[in-house]
Amino acid sequence: MGTITLVEEKDSDLVQRTLCGDWSAYDQLVKRYQRQIYNFAYRMMGNAEDAQDISQETFLRAFQSLHSFRKDASFLTWLFKIASNLSIDLLRSRKSKGALSLDSELEEGREPVAEARTSDPEIMAIRHATQEMVQNAINTLPARYRAVVILRHLQGMSVEEIAQTLDIPAGTVKTHLFRAREMLRERLATALEIK
Repeated sequence: MGTITLVEEKDSDLVQRTLCGDWSAYDQLVKRYQRQIYNFAYRMMGNAEDAQDISQETFLRAFQSLHSFRKDASFLTWLFKIASNLSIDLLRSRKSKGALSLDSELEEGREPVAEARTSDPEIMAIRHATQEMVQNAINTLPARYRAVVILRHLQGMSVEEIAQTLDIPAGTVKTHLFRAREMLRERLATALEIK
């Protein structure tokens, strides 16, 4: 007797089922990608509350525009595009309104970082301080640079996928990555000198 292998349904099939009125199909899409979208939004915004709001708004907007989704496109890339636009818009609106600094937002709404299991408190403290320093440096990048860094290094997307997600040429993605890395090197070097 052979084993039964379950094949995961394609995103495009789930989209089609949703468009035909099967809401459970959209629930499957949300469950499939909610963690990745939340993580992206958290890295962009720096706090759990904003990340949750952006994640929910991303899936709501995707649902409302589902009829315009191209079957040959990547559903995840489309979600990243929506989440990226929402994050950048929120960051711009805060900048123009003179909102709280991202550092203070991080302190107020920080989501606990999953630490690797270790019993050495010194190693845990060093790991936490390093993660915090890198996240703070990323948070100081302009929104367009922050988005490409997060999509490339934390989400593992290719330059072409990032270009498609952000609706910019691949050359611009490469330029943004180069400039962002330079800025991060400078900021991390400065942070290390201060300590």
